[in-house]
Amino acid sequence: MRYDDTGNPQSPSAARRAFLKSGAALGAGLAVGFRWCDAVATSGAAEPAQADPSAFEPNAWVRVFPDDTIKLVVAKHDSGTGTHTALPAVVAEELDVDPFRVDVITPENPFFIAYIHPLWHVFSTGGSTSVSLEYTRLRHAGATARAMLVAAAAKRWGVAAQACTTDNGRVLHASSGRSASYGELAEQAARLPVPDKVTLKRPADFKYIGHLMKKRGVFEKSTGRFRYSIDVELPDMLVAVVEHAPVIDARVRAIDASAALAVPGVRQVLKIPAAPASVLGGNQEGVAVLADTYWAAQSARQRLKITWDDGAFAHFDSAALPRRQAQFLGSPAAAPVSTVSQGDTATALRKTGRLIEAEYVMPYKAQNPLEPICVSAQVKDGTVTFWGGLQVPSTAREAARVVTGIPAERVVLHDMVSGGSFGAHESKYWLYEVVYLAKATGRPIKLMHSREDEMRALYYHAATYHKLRGALGSDGQLDALQLRAVCPASPEQWEPGYTERPDKMDYSTTEAISKWDFAYRAPNLDLAWVRHETGVPTGWYRAVSFIPNVFALESFIDELAHAAGIDPLAYRLAHMHGRPRHVEVLRQAAERAGWAQQLPEGTALGLATNQAYGSYVAVVARVQRQGDGANGAVLVQRLTCVVDCGLMVSPAGVEEQIYGGLMWGLGHALLDRVDIEGGRVRQGNFDTYRVMRMDAMPEIDIVLIQGDVAKPGGVGELSSPSVAPAVANALFRLTGVRQRATPLKLT
Repeated sequence: MRYDDTGNPQSPSAARRAFLKSGAALGAGLAVGFRWCDAVATSGAAEPAQADPSAFEPNAWVRVFPDDTIKLVVAKHDSGTGTHTALPAVVAEELDVDPFRVDVITPENPFFIAYIHPLWHVFSTGGSTSVSLEYTRLRHAGATARAMLVAAAAKRWGVAAQACTTDNGRVLHASSGRSASYGELAEQAARLPVPDKVTLKRPADFKYIGHLMKKRGVFEKSTGRFRYSIDVELPDMLVAVVEHAPVIDARVRAIDASAALAVPGVRQVLKIPAAPASVLGGNQEGVAVLADTYWAAQSARQRLKITWDDGAFAHFDSAALPRRQAQFLGSPAAAPVSTVSQGDTATALRKTGRLIEAEYVMPYKAQNPLEPICVSAQVKDGTVTFWGGLQVPSTAREAARVVTGIPAERVVLHDMVSGGSFGAHESKYWLYEVVYLAKATGRPIKLMHSREDEMRALYYHAATYHKLRGALGSDGQLDALQLRAVCPASPEQWEPGYTERPDKMDYSTTEAISKWDFAYRAPNLDLAWVRHETGVPTGWYRAVSFIPNVFALESFIDELAHAAGIDPLAYRLAHMHGRPRHVEVLRQAAERAGWAQQLPEGTALGLATNQAYGSYVAVVARVQRQGDGANGAVLVQRLTCVVDCGLMVSPAGVEEQIYGGLMWGLGHALLDRVDIEGGRVRQGNFDTYRVMRMDAMPEIDIVLIQGDVAKPGGVGELSSPSVAPAVANALFRLTGVRQRATPLKLT
């Protein structure tokens, strides 16, 4: 929701006018890093540009107003990850203003060309890229604004710009004692030319980057004042809930809505079609109930009588999937897509006298953000307007165009912080559904999920099967490694044709086993992904394919070390060449966890590591048997985690993300599992789908080190993948039983 200067919600039309107004200043020649013609092309501005010299808007991120109001535009979605704290801090650092004294706003036009993702070339947030990829250009944005404000002050006072300094929103001239606030200089600065080059601060002079120890919105969230998607209220709005098929991809044969329509407050019952994949990107059929309130809609939903045609998934059981995946791998249809290849692995494996083989399995998992999906939309006057946690603006724009035919420039987004995502907010189907309902009714629609909807209608993290073979030399060192990761292409169901590229590669499915991520060296390597589509809806998930790939790889490295009779830490270090930062986190994690020390009876340690997003992590799990005897239950007693993520813009935010990742990873290790029987998802809420809870967390020891202060690495998805293999490796050392499937058993 956007607000005006009085704190009242701003109408969509007003917000659009505000963008056009701000764009006018850009048209006056103050743009940095983007062009006014791009703004017109992407905003669809039909109104003539009117210059507004009073506001200083030197680029797409900084806005200084004559009343001393300073606003920093954050074009990235915040799903609790802290991007609305870290990104404005980067701009504010160079602008030389306390980031917590300025307003953080989302762009009125999220489709402005300056906000496009530099790697994916769409308008999106994800992949732990927000801080690492935006860091440099946001610094330039802040430094450019500061230079222009200083130039304005110097011109006003008739002094050299070099004689002026800045401090928390003011320009100072020490020798004369004069000073002026940024707001006082805004109008004059807006008339100056944009400098071609600016000087960035030295890291040693940073006041905020590397020192932030608090997060925006904590007070509002802890007191219930924070506004989420569910808080959106619009005149004449209807609340919609959608009943999806009990069997995956089933179709509606008949609907008897008479009892549902009799519930007070219920206005309509509408079937949402499963349009062709080329239109709705795999959207499934559903039946929507639209009512004045959520309670009325849910009550009526229980009274719907729907006859479903179960379809092809009526005989699908996830328990049988690993066997199917293994059979597929051995069939002529399997087509490995090579990710790492060197030497002659086949010959080395055939001739070795020490062959180690293993299979690893992970089940389907649900994202389960704490805030279930809720989004509002209105189709009116040739415009589609959204309100909610809109992590991928490009998808919202696509949904509007596909469902209504309304072009992109007539789409307005009001992005709001969401209560978690973990990939859920990157899916498409709920956006299509809400636009479909808004178009069909002509009224604003708030589409709301229940927890059961989240578990039974989301696009799951894919179930995976890995087969590994390793050959050891006479000295126990790794001579050859072959890995086959069998799973579907992550985004194919949302973006048909995604893998239709020359190399047939899905880079989101081959994380940790790609030539960029794979850490180990051996004379002969043969790693590959084998695409196997089941048709079960799957999609993005926090840390995506790092989770199964790191579980299989780091467990197998442990198996190789055990077979070679070599300490697992020493074995990893011996095969990891040219990665000093990676080696350092391994060494520090092992040392802090007491790797080489004598442990109490019934206690064991397990180690795993990973590198991703320009960052490095190592996790040591400590497990302990409870009670007397060898049959007692085992407790995960402690996780020691050492991280090198380069420059930390917000150390407190980094630690928060690492902790959350460890918690998330421990859930993968011990709890997370979606079971599908007869095409039906068996879990429906947290009583049947257990997640890791705060009171069940072990002792956590997190160490953050900076191996490279020049730039930040990603952290949002860094720490979770190493947890499951670390726990599995610890359990093996304690029990002698190698567990190769999650959830792991603590026995």
